[in-house]
Amino acid sequence: MKKPEREILGQEKKRLKRSEKKPPKTSIGPFAIWGRFLLIFGPITLSAVILASFFTPMFAIQQIDVTGTERLDKAALERSLAVFEERPLTTISEAELAEILGQFPLIETFTFQAEPPSTLKIKVRERQPVVVLVKGGKNYLYDPAGVQIAEAEDTKTYPFLVLIGEPLDNPRFAAAMELLLSLPKPTYEQIFSIEVTPQLTARLVLRGSNNVVLWGDATESILKAEVLKSLLSTGIEDGVLIDVSSPNAPVVTYPDF
Repeated sequence: MKKPEREILGQEKKRLKRSEKKPPKTSIGPFAIWGRFLLIFGPITLSAVILASFFTPMFAIQQIDVTGTERLDKAALERSLAVFEERPLTTISEAELAEILGQFPLIETFTFQAEPPSTLKIKVRERQPVVVLVKGGKNYLYDPAGVQIAEAEDTKTYPFLVLIGEPLDNPRFAAAMELLLSLPKPTYEQIFSIEVTPQLTARLVLRGSNNVVLWGDATESILKAEVLKSLLSTGIEDGVLIDVSSPNAPVVTYPDF
């Protein structure tokens, strides 16, 4: 190899070595700049907003909307909930609401939802009456849990329950509720009164006819209801005894026999 060629080759090797040592030049575009900015300052900004919602008037409750009340005194409920006004929405807990709403026995369950910037929405579900109990000469509505709801102004919608003692933790009351809740609505609406024996079998009196139905326990309620419906459709006289406790072998006893 000639000397000029060797010199050219040496210079080229030196140039390649220098280029390997130098890091490649890069250019940062505007999107990359914004990405880095958000990566650094995004969490800081989010933390600041969260802290502001807790310790400043931001998201403070200005309005409380309550729905689902029928028998409940809505005005009294709203007065009790007024303690949450001016509180940040983010600080309201289910436990706090439950403590306030628990003062109203008519409320069975509730749900709540925060609607920024300043509204708290609460939906309550009231206890639903199932039977009427006579206490102290007055008629009272009770729900399936044995909670007294209100004095019964209408005694034609719900059946009377013949019961001695308090309904809570009473096996006869529990048996009556199991039976009534298992009935089809048309059959339930026919019942004037229900009485449960110590053996936890039921005796029903039907509205408008004084027909007595020996029902038994709560098993096979749908079948028993269909059998009772079929028997009544045949034109049974008033005041008869209908035994559907064994629905596959019902018995109708007339008072003259």
